[in-house]
Amino acid sequence: MSGDGTVAGNRPGPEAADDEQRSLTALQADTGPGGTVWSYGTGPDQVAEFFGPEDGPLVVVVHGGYFRPGTDRSHARPQARALAAEGYRVVLAEYRRVPGSPDTTVEDLRAFDAALTADRGPAVAWVGHSAGGALVLLRALAGDLTPVPVLSLAPVADLQVAWRDHLGSDAVRDWIGGSPAEHPDEYARLDPQALLVSDVEPAAPVTVLHGTRDTIVPVALTTGLPAHARLRTHILDGAHHLDLIDPDSPYWGVVLEELRRLTAG
Repeated sequence: MSGDGTVAGNRPGPEAADDEQRSLTALQADTGPGGTVWSYGTGPDQVAEFFGPEDGPLVVVVHGGYFRPGTDRSHARPQARALAAEGYRVVLAEYRRVPGSPDTTVEDLRAFDAALTADRGPAVAWVGHSAGGALVLLRALAGDLTPVPVLSLAPVADLQVAWRDHLGSDAVRDWIGGSPAEHPDEYARLDPQALLVSDVEPAAPVTVLHGTRDTIVPVALTTGLPAHARLRTHILDGAHHLDLIDPDSPYWGVVLEELRRLTAG
């Protein structure tokens, strides 16, 4: 492992993709209990699930899925239950994922944020994975919202690179609705990399964890992030994309350690 943003180990091979698929299949096949459903809007995707003790520190979890409408929060339930077992009051957020309408996603999470704060008080941290990792980075960089520590796991942190390299079978192109040349404003507003390069800084501590064997969101999207005083990157040698949300992964302890560190204050 490295705490300085450097990458240890070799580029991931085909076996890493196989490991990721097995992990994803296992997470999607989970039959454990869901949480208590709470609505923050009128739409079927404007809901969240609560896990864990009522009096635990409130932690928001934002699931990934490359912004695709076909991937919902169900695969993140094992992650939410595992965090709840550590004593956190976990709220697993759902949100709309509409191709060509990225602001729908952002507006939903802002509405969720406002409703949650009004109903339950402020969260002690936001945790997001993959596309959700990019979305929690946007939360960290939103100057008009109350600062909150953020733990971003294998984030799609550079939308232009994701578009250029056709990551997720052109997932970013489909979510935004086109290329950076066609939608420059959306890429400028919604790309964590672009915001950080333009010297937008997080107002609270941010940790980004990413594995060297990630074939779904390459680790270069994290190692390419510019340095900022409140932004810490931690590269996990040997971890693949799903390792960071799988409680059975050998890297799960690192996720817990970082969350404890971010919420210690």
